[in-house]
Amino acid sequence: MPNSGSTVSITIRKRPWWFWTFAGLWALLEVLIVQTAVASVRESEYRAAAMSWTAVAVLAAIGVLGCLFQGRSRV
Repeated sequence: MPNSGSTVSITIRKRPWWFWTFAGLWALLEVLIVQTAVASVRESEYRAAAMSWTAVAVLAAIGVLGCLFQGRSRV
């Protein structure tokens, strides 16, 4: 049960246009690298596929961290 004198304030901020530009480029790059990885597996180029899947994982981690830390305020 919250204290009667305390209040909670929620602030909703829009993301800037450049964030959506980078997010779109990131998604496009992810799709292209996944296509490369799948094609490499079909052609039995397993080293190239492993490098592509590694690049997909690294880009995914960067994207997730970028989304998490983008909204943090600097105080």
